[in-house]
Amino acid sequence: MPLEDDEIEVHLGIDGHERTMTVRTDETLLESLRERCDRTSVRYSCGIGVCGTCTVLVDGDAKSSCLLLTAMVAGSDVTTPEGSAEEALTTAQRAFVEASAFQCSYCIPGMALAAQAARERDPGITVDELCDELAGNLCRCGSYPQIRAALERLVGESTSPAPAVTFEELTS
Repeated sequence: MPLEDDEIEVHLGIDGHERTMTVRTDETLLESLRERCDRTSVRYSCGIGVCGTCTVLVDGDAKSSCLLLTAMVAGSDVTTPEGSAEEALTTAQRAFVEASAFQCSYCIPGMALAAQAARERDPGITVDELCDELAGNLCRCGSYPQIRAALERLVGESTSPAPAVTFEELTS
């Protein structure tokens, strides 16, 4: 079937799987991920790139998917929050769970993903530097003390014991 004038075919790596899809030329990566790839951890909130709920990794860098046209990232590798934890929780996700750094959990998938990427990019990153990295991720519930505790766990600065949480317990 021929493409319409407002459509383009794009190839993306999404959570380690190659995908080819036909998208509208004005379609955001957020729309493509949610509507075409069933990646519901990528969430819509502000639509202007200031809240962080739509955070994904594009070639390893945290990006607001509501601001990117899918056509702009053709050929890229995209990692979503659920894709980063297909086998088990990431270190950052586990830190957020152990610190009870969530209330409604709307913002946390993108926040944990951005924190994990920053930590992988700079293993010596400090809690304050991580806070700077997450400045574009907002928590409407005000769980910032717990989020900071999660970041302290992530960089090994936490002194409180962590409860044992398995991936199966979290997802069952």
